[in-house]
Amino acid sequence: MTSKAQDMREVRLGLFRKVLEHCKAGSTDLAPDVMRIPAASYFDPDQHERERQRLFRETPLLVCLSCDLPEPGSFRLFEDTGVPIVITRSKDREVRAFLNVCAHRGGRVVREESGEASRFTCRYHGWTYDNTGKVVGVPSQEFFCDKLEDRRLNECPAEERHGLIFVLAQPGGTMDLDTHLGDFGKEMERLDFGQSEPVMEQKFQSSSNWKFAMDTYLESYHLPSLHGSTFADVFESNLFLLDMFGPHYRFTFPHKGLEKWIGQPEEDWPIDALPLTYFLFPNTIIAVGSVSANGSSFTTHRLFPTGVGEMYANVRMYALTGVKSPEHRSEMEGNFEKIKGAAQNEDYVVTGESWGSLSELPEGAEFVLGRHEIGVQTFHSNIAGALEREVSLDPT
Repeated sequence: MTSKAQDMREVRLGLFRKVLEHCKAGSTDLAPDVMRIPAASYFDPDQHERERQRLFRETPLLVCLSCDLPEPGSFRLFEDTGVPIVITRSKDREVRAFLNVCAHRGGRVVREESGEASRFTCRYHGWTYDNTGKVVGVPSQEFFCDKLEDRRLNECPAEERHGLIFVLAQPGGTMDLDTHLGDFGKEMERLDFGQSEPVMEQKFQSSSNWKFAMDTYLESYHLPSLHGSTFADVFESNLFLLDMFGPHYRFTFPHKGLEKWIGQPEEDWPIDALPLTYFLFPNTIIAVGSVSANGSSFTTHRLFPTGVGEMYANVRMYALTGVKSPEHRSEMEGNFEKIKGAAQNEDYVVTGESWGSLSELPEGAEFVLGRHEIGVQTFHSNIAGALEREVSLDPT
């Protein structure tokens, strides 16, 4: 067993102990008090624009995994923030990100969603760039007086860590990824995403504010009522474990049937089956869970606003250590269909049909978050802190 695997086993063992303690006591992790949030925070256009700037332009964002850019020449478009960006792995295996805007007259240099290419050519006038952003071909170059070798695609900060790829959607900006991740980086390193294999991908649209949709990921309170036919009989709804790492956190709501493990030897505990969910501030869920004895999978859920009342989620499923067999792939595909069904027919239906009514509430209306909705409390507290450029660690 590798040191990372051993570390992860110790984490899971410690979490299982806490889960069983809560199970014996009939308790759950709780915030110190209830929290009240303005209903207007979901539909106020000024706050929305501040969030888009601070959280989606000035904050490092997870755009994909290393396995999504497996070889030199691999590329993907990243346009989810409204900034047109192409991410590519160059021949030195470094990950780079550029504005998808030709330095000549602004045409798109990449039109495909993903693929492999060592060079990108703008179809407007045929200017060609290598995947370090340097111009390498200009038709009728003799008519230009500039030193065209100095013409480059505008670069955005990009870094690769722990099998994850981050981009700052700010050309010429500076990304301090170590500060952003803090101790959460160690947690990501333990998970060892570097051996992952992509399996499936889907986008889900919702006519709601992005935070309104994000809230559904951060508590298990809604499982019995909203997911009665999908997840309610699978997961505990009032046992929620939360560990914070600055604005990021790890949480779990375990499978039902925990009581049978109370008093059993630790070596018999099914700790690998304990589902773990990671929230990477501001907009990403990484849900890690065992699908079968053939191997484990995880999904990334990345939410992006396209307007104050419009958003979409990009959901991708991966095999954590690669697909082990056709049976393993089949089980993951079946699990992905369940996720799709719950998202399309339950979570986003509720957020979509409810959001449009919020602006009709009386001025100053508030929503109340229970002590057991600690994940949602922390999310809103940290957004408020980030908009003041000070991330709060206090869930109240």
